[in-house]
This record gives sequence, structure tokens and C-alpha cells, in this order.
Amino acid sequence: MRRLRVGLLGAGLVGQAEHAFYLWEERERFEFIALADASPAVREAVGARYGIGELHADFAGLLGCALEALVIAAPDPFHPALTAAALNAGLHVMCEKPLALTLAGCDEIAAARDHTGRVLQVAYMKRYDPAYRRALELLPARIEDVKLISVEVNDPDQAPFVAHLPMTAPDDMPEHLRQKARSLTCMQLAEAAGHPLDDSGARALANGFLSALVHDVAIVHGMLARLGVEMPAEADRGAIFDDGRGVQLGFSLPGQGLVSMTHLNLPGVPDYTERVTIYAVDRIIELTFPSPYLRHQPTRLTLRRPGTNQELQTAEYRVSYEEAFRDQLRAFHRAAIGQAPVETTLEQARRDIEILTSAFRKAVA
Repeated sequence: MRRLRVGLLGAGLVGQAEHAFYLWEERERFEFIALADASPAVREAVGARYGIGELHADFAGLLGCALEALVIAAPDPFHPALTAAALNAGLHVMCEKPLALTLAGCDEIAAARDHTGRVLQVAYMKRYDPAYRRALELLPARIEDVKLISVEVNDPDQAPFVAHLPMTAPDDMPEHLRQKARSLTCMQLAEAAGHPLDDSGARALANGFLSALVHDVAIVHGMLARLGVEMPAEADRGAIFDDGRGVQLGFSLPGQGLVSMTHLNLPGVPDYTERVTIYAVDRIIELTFPSPYLRHQPTRLTLRRPGTNQELQTAEYRVSYEEAFRDQLRAFHRAAIGQAPVETTLEQARRDIEILTSAFRKAVA
């Protein structure tokens, strides 16, 4: 198996909790040789933990490392410029979600990808979850048979689920970079919304829709694709509640079905539950995802169907203990060496951002 010389750009929450660990562990596929992060403390801690020889403060420092591939987990507003620069440098890229905060950011990345022909995969790790992939096989044959897809998420933030991991805080991050990230975020959110946002609106758009509910939009996007249905560009409705900590999105399906999604940031209760339920005419399929930061915690998949004499048959699937973060890296490797097409594409991510942004705009209209 051909190994790829890979680097990690950004070792914040998901970079430390997931990407660095699995890049190091997947040594049959990757030679994890370089890390760039603006925090010296983070660079030194993560570099020592995984024996990374090349440690740099920014992307420019990675250019002399003879990399073939790069995982980008930098803050969201930097994704377009960094991803385009990496593609133009000839690297295959897996970029964290959201791919960008604006459609223009997605288009900037698309132009670089199309020009260079390099692989660009979006890090929708839940699309690689073994239980999710099994659930696709359990869907009915026709979208008209799906009456409701319901998503409910309560999320207390990450603290209860990463406290046991060796995390290093970026307390020494240069202040000018913090200010730049804040400024870029405000400008890009205003572009996406069509007007400047107050704290509640920024929280709802950046955190609720584009950072959190994007996972569930991507999940449903994959289900619709399986059923031969295109994801709509516009939501039928959107809502914001609890000062921007809660968001909702909904749209109609062919055959008079409905999609309804709700995400609530609930920091007062240390519980994470993400439930995706498909109600069809002859079955109910339910996925319950654990916190993404708990490694090898299987997603619960339940199928309920009618039996004989009005009986209910219930089956629970324990598909695998494999980790979705690892499987998405394996898919990235296959795509980068030309063994398989990209599964979670830029085009899908752009459409996801489009519908999420439309839901926000409808919520504040």
C-alpha cells in the first residue's frame, strides 16, 4: 500500500482529539511528518506526542516538507484561502466542515481544485459511520414512501467528552491572529446573511447552522442521494431560538414527506444525543449517534417493521466498533492514490451551505 506524506494544518479541538491521533495510527497509509499551528504550546505538545519532525507556525512553513496531502482543521474563516493555497501547491486536501462560511468561499476552493486536478474531500465523518452506511441499505426503494425525516440534537459543547484526552489549550495564540479570525468571521457571516449580525445571529449562523446542523444536513443529503433525490438549495423554513443557541431547518420531500431538523446547544446538561429517524410507510429507521469525540462508541441503529398479526418486529444493528474518523481518512487515502472517487465532495458541501444559509435567512426575515 502506497503511503502518503501528510501534514496537519490546525491542531485545535478536532485536530488534537481526532485527526492527529488517527493520522499517527494509520501509518500503513500515511507518513505523518508535519504539523502547522499558530500556538507554540500546541505545536510542541502534539509534535512530541506523535513524533512529528516538522513543526511550523503556518502553512508557508509546510511548503518545504515535500508533502503529498494535507488535512486542514484550521478555524472556519481560513478554510477557503488555506485550502486553495494547498491545492495550488499540488497537495491533496481533506478539509474540515464547514468547507466555507460563504458560497464564494466554496467557489474559490472549486476554482483551485479544478485548475490543479488535486483531490478535495470534505470531512463529513458521519457519512463514513458504519451504522449510517448500513442504514442507507435499509432505506425504502422510493422517496415517496418516506413520510418524515426527523433530526433532534442536544449538545452541551465538547468539554465532557474530551476531558479524558491529552488536550493542550492554545493559550499562547498570538493576539493578532485571534483578532484576524474574529474579523474574518464577522465579515464572512455578514456576507452569508446579507447584513451585519448581532451576537445572537452570529451564534446561530456560525455555530448552530454552519458548524453543528451541517452534520445532519450532510447525513440527510447522503440519504436523499441514495434515493435518487437532489438536495434542495432552499429550505422551506428556518427558526432561531434561545438567543441563537437553538436552530431549526425544514423542507419538503417528493410524495408529501417532510424533513425537520433541530439543534440545541444545552451546556447545562452534560449529555450529547443526536437522533436521526426515518419514518416510512412500512418501516422506521433510527440512528442515535454518540458524541463524536468518544472513540469507538458505536452508533445505535434500530429498525422497526410490521410482522404478522399486527406484531412489531424490532432489530438493533451493532454494525462495527470502527471509528468514523478513521474510515474517512482511509477514504481520503483511496481517493488520493486514485483507487476510488471522492465520496463527500465539494459540490455536496456547497449545496449544504446553501440550504443552511437559506434557513438562517428565512429565520430572521
